[in-house]
Amino acid sequence: MHSGRYRKLAIQTVGCRLNQYESERMAAQLAPYGFQRVMPSEQADLYIINTCTVTHRADSSCRNMIRKAVRRNPDAKVVVVGCYVDADPESLTSIDGVDLIIDNAHKDDIANILPKEFPELFANFTPATCTPIVSDFFEHNRAWVKVSDGCNQSCSYCIVTKVRGPLRNRPVSEVISDIDNLVAAGYKEVVLTGVHLGHYRHRTTEPPAKNLAALCRAILANTGLYRLRLSSIEPQTIRDELLEIYADKRICHHMHVPLQSGSNRILKMMRRPYTREYYLRRIEAVKKAASDTVIGADVIVGFPGETDEDFEMTRLAIESGVIDYLHVFSYSDRPGTLAADLPDKVRPDVIKKRHDILAELSAGLRHKAHQRQVGKELEVISEHLRNEQGGFWGVSGNYIKVALPGNRIWGKDVVRVKVDSADHDHVVAHVI
Repeated sequence: MHSGRYRKLAIQTVGCRLNQYESERMAAQLAPYGFQRVMPSEQADLYIINTCTVTHRADSSCRNMIRKAVRRNPDAKVVVVGCYVDADPESLTSIDGVDLIIDNAHKDDIANILPKEFPELFANFTPATCTPIVSDFFEHNRAWVKVSDGCNQSCSYCIVTKVRGPLRNRPVSEVISDIDNLVAAGYKEVVLTGVHLGHYRHRTTEPPAKNLAALCRAILANTGLYRLRLSSIEPQTIRDELLEIYADKRICHHMHVPLQSGSNRILKMMRRPYTREYYLRRIEAVKKAASDTVIGADVIVGFPGETDEDFEMTRLAIESGVIDYLHVFSYSDRPGTLAADLPDKVRPDVIKKRHDILAELSAGLRHKAHQRQVGKELEVISEHLRNEQGGFWGVSGNYIKVALPGNRIWGKDVVRVKVDSADHDHVVAHVI
């Protein structure tokens, strides 16, 4: 199965930043066993596919990745973990070449599970300790830290509460410890992530935190982190106390705030705890707190019962002037959710048409956001991926995609640039 001292490990992640953090945590736990981390496209002795099941498309991507891993090295061990395992384990065990599945509840125990399941792969490699300390994000110059798991909201279309369980928040001290390790490893940006990030609170350990704002204050006061980013956050959790700390220059002026629909009737059917009017007021407050903020939004088209009038209300909400780009999702039934049993399903061709309309609208909004950056200075961190011109893509604090020159490897450094021009999907800048 392997030759020499080092066995090769490939981890492939589907889905959210929470999954990406958990993949790196698994890698950290397995590192003492002497595995060499390789890209998923390379031959490995152990493949771990960390799955997502938020949509049918995510399920399909997971299955394709599993089959590619099996073909890449038929002698390798293929382990499937994560949300798809919780949602539909039978579908995964039926795929030829899958050696083991691990659900979310046992994902963090992988360093104890795998040596027992595959003793031949772990023979003669017994570490003194296995540590869950995450100090590296493979092939990434920015890092993620999980602050919570699970969700209590129970939206009618969402399967997350089934596969992730109820909300559970990590102590402040654990979050700070993670960030300290990442800062020591050279990371300048950390993204706080959780299924329901805005509902963070932890009052039973020292230091206590009554809400997300308190957690952010603790991080800024007790770590040397250069910049802190919030991942997706629910509109009803964007309270004034959070906006006060959000104006801090060390916090990235970017928020991704799910809208899902601009129709109050559909929002109620989705069991979303806000109205269209409330959503827009909160986003306006965010931009008032930091005028250079870029706002992204999730939108679902084709929810059962969505009429042309409902869709038009969504379009008008998006065109209100406060949203800068969209992630557009076509509704699909998820077994076990309330929405799956609703009548008046929208025809696939209508869903596609509505998706295309919003995708085009999003492209125009993003271009306008890019045009607003021309002449401004931005602080950018490079991604590993090269662009078509041989340079690198970078990400600014307010989530603008920037083309960086390829005359050097920028690594995790913060690069100060001035924007010269705007394209539809990125801006062009020169390094100051």
